[in-house]
Amino acid sequence: MLLGGLLGALVIPALSDRQHKRKRYLLLGVVLAIPGLVGVTFAGSFALLLACAFAFGFFLTSLSPVGMQYAAEITQPTPEGTSNGVIQLFAQASVVFVYIMEAMKAPDGAFTPSLLLAVGLLLVSALLITQLEEPKL
Repeated sequence: MLLGGLLGALVIPALSDRQHKRKRYLLLGVVLAIPGLVGVTFAGSFALLLACAFAFGFFLTSLSPVGMQYAAEITQPTPEGTSNGVIQLFAQASVVFVYIMEAMKAPDGAFTPSLLLAVGLLLVSALLITQLEEPKL
């Protein structure tokens, strides 16, 4: 997941910057991260788990810089540091999901229910992204 995320963070934001498109890459990343997360949830072999974790990291981690750039572009003339700082502040609320994962843990210790919740949240995110406007440059 980490290696995929590192590579994705190099590739996806560069493509987004080259085309000056943010919404397209945000939607693409979220939609393509979903099969990776489903694979991580249900992988039957270690090789499949690694491949799915790589894909999940590649597509989801790469969205952070694209999202930050999108936020900076739509909040102009607000300083970029301010808009990114507010996003980082709200991102810290994701720790709540860790507590939800623990609470939803199956009796056998599996995190399958919470990972399926994460898939559902990614689907909701994809729907919300379709409602975004592309920033005007």
